[in-house]
Amino acid sequence: MSTSKENLRSGIITREQIDERPYGFKVEWIEWDSDFRNTELKHEDIIVGVNDFFYRMENREKEAPKGIGNYLETVFWSDQQAVEGQTITLHLVRNSRQLTVQGKIQSQQQYANSNNRQVIGSGGPERLGRDGFSSPWASWYEQFMKHAERFLTDRLWIRSALDNRRLLVEHLEWKPRVEFLKAHYPCRFSETVFSDLDEVRRILEGNTYADITEASLEYRKIGEQRAMLAREAAINEEQAFVQKHNHHKIATFPAMDPVRGNREDVAGKIVLLPPIGFDQFINDLGKSFAVIGSEKDGYYFIHLNSSEMDVFFKTIFYFKSQVTPDVKDQFRFIAEICDEPTILRYNGKSVTGLMVKVIAGMAGDNNVFIDTTKEIVNGRVKFSGEELLSTFDHPPLDVSASPQQVIEAMIFYVKMGDMKSWKNLFASWQIFSEWGGRPYMDFMYWHTEENYQQAWEQSRKQILHDIYDARVVDVSAVKQVLEENVELGIPKVEQVRIIIDHVGKMEGSYKTVSNLYVHRKWILQRLNNGPWKITQLQAL
Repeated sequence: MSTSKENLRSGIITREQIDERPYGFKVEWIEWDSDFRNTELKHEDIIVGVNDFFYRMENREKEAPKGIGNYLETVFWSDQQAVEGQTITLHLVRNSRQLTVQGKIQSQQQYANSNNRQVIGSGGPERLGRDGFSSPWASWYEQFMKHAERFLTDRLWIRSALDNRRLLVEHLEWKPRVEFLKAHYPCRFSETVFSDLDEVRRILEGNTYADITEASLEYRKIGEQRAMLAREAAINEEQAFVQKHNHHKIATFPAMDPVRGNREDVAGKIVLLPPIGFDQFINDLGKSFAVIGSEKDGYYFIHLNSSEMDVFFKTIFYFKSQVTPDVKDQFRFIAEICDEPTILRYNGKSVTGLMVKVIAGMAGDNNVFIDTTKEIVNGRVKFSGEELLSTFDHPPLDVSASPQQVIEAMIFYVKMGDMKSWKNLFASWQIFSEWGGRPYMDFMYWHTEENYQQAWEQSRKQILHDIYDARVVDVSAVKQVLEENVELGIPKVEQVRIIIDHVGKMEGSYKTVSNLYVHRKWILQRLNNGPWKITQLQAL
């Protein structure tokens, strides 16, 4: 082993933190032989000072290159007249808390074995040795560091959406070589590598939730019970509706020839159309139609842009939000024949048929029956069995509720199927910044009903299928993103970031699950100390 006292170092690798506060250097890696491996220093800690010296944003041009963990760190120690083995104090900020750690600085060390070949650490493997593996130990360790750093510096999985279960399987592919290293080269280096391997494993495994019980999953039965009631009502109401119009009902096929037939004989009659799906929806001359029939039996056409179809689909959307999102894209319509011969382009050729007006329809696998002739309220009608379903009467969320309470309420509303209360948690404003300049506010920002519906349906599907719960695991400090300016009508805007754990079920246990379909990060803001609101419309 040889050393050089001219190259004193902490053994810490950092990244200057410019855009976030406090200003300082964020720890990205702690080298295996650094004395700070023996301290409470953690990846992602922000170093804001060393001994009596504190970093200042206004001095960064001069001081940043010599900052701890930066490329001229050794110059800083030379300026300080530091010596080998000197104990230094690092001033840190971790999750808005200030703390200090102490460790020793040392010069860069070189190691060699009895054959005078360079090794990684005293008792470690030869840097260029392979021991039967595909790559030398030195280059393998560089790749391992990059792999481990990705997760050690993002323990809460904030920077990117990841599939932790898939990544855990990939991570364990490193295990055989690490175990070989530990078994054949027992030393500080191998112990450190094994420790990093195990720490990344724990990060990717996430949390285990032993407190989830049948009682806590009772909310799932609410949806099942509501869906069952609605289905029974749908079947009964369809039968009653058909019976009511039985004297006007005629055989559906063969359909009247719209050119040669006597259309007056069938105009105003009722037909029960066979099930169709989206594959029979077409667009012709800028309008949408459903095509039912065949060349042999004749055709019926439904104008999908009609007012009754708008009511039909809005009612389905409401049903999905209140009962269950699991409704197949399959429809069975009851329609009134119109005296309106029509030619449409279908399957590459022109076909003729009669236009029909939908007066009722069944969606999914007998999930919901909708009578479009009922009274229309808020763009929809009452679906079958709606009056049988329980209504929601939750106490309103207090205006003084904390950000964590707002997110917990959001999760609760999704579980209970309470879309109305859920919608009220989202902000009616957005903050924008053009070209990185001064931010400005849009106080009239709003989401379409379609946007709300998509986010809601996805949330309900998740909580009723693969996701069994969601828990708040981290709440950032409150930071001010806009200063109040009364003259310009700009309010004070504060912001908080919250991370939630989604809980899945694996091998009988309830554990953290993350993938491209769940959202861990949630941003909340408030104006002038008002109620906290969620700023981004997204699914659970």
